[in-house]
Parts: sequence; C-alpha cells; structure tokens
Amino acid sequence: MVNGWKVTAIIFIILCVLESAFILWAWNMGSKSIENEYECGINICSDAEAYQYDDYEGICYCYVDGEIVSQEYMG
Repeated sequence: MVNGWKVTAIIFIILCVLESAFILWAWNMGSKSIENEYECGINICSDAEAYQYDDYEGICYCYVDGEIVSQEYMG
C-alpha cells in the first residue's frame, strides 16, 4: 500500500523543479532582451534621434525625423 504523502511529496518536488527552471529561463530571456536593447541604443543607433529594438524579430531600427534610416539584424 502506497502512502498518500509520498506521492504528494514527489508531485510537489517535480512542480518545484519545473517552477525553478521556468524562472531561470524567464530571467535569462529578460536579461538578454535588455542587453540587446541597450546595444541597439548605444552601439548601433548612437547618432540617430530615436531607436526601437523589435524583440520578436531581433531587429534594431534607427530613426531620424520619424523615418527609418538604418536597421540591423541582431539575432
């Protein structure tokens, strides 16, 4: 006969491991996005009036007078 607390403990341990893995993944993705946006603004579009980093496409857009003057794929 299996004790109910053992099954419950195993389920909670698995859930804790999955939750920790998700938190680490989300932290890594957020840090990478912030780093790419910083690189877009400082290194790529330093002479432009405005910039936009599209996280989904991985493209940095540089704007002057509201028009795109350059764009660069950042991966």
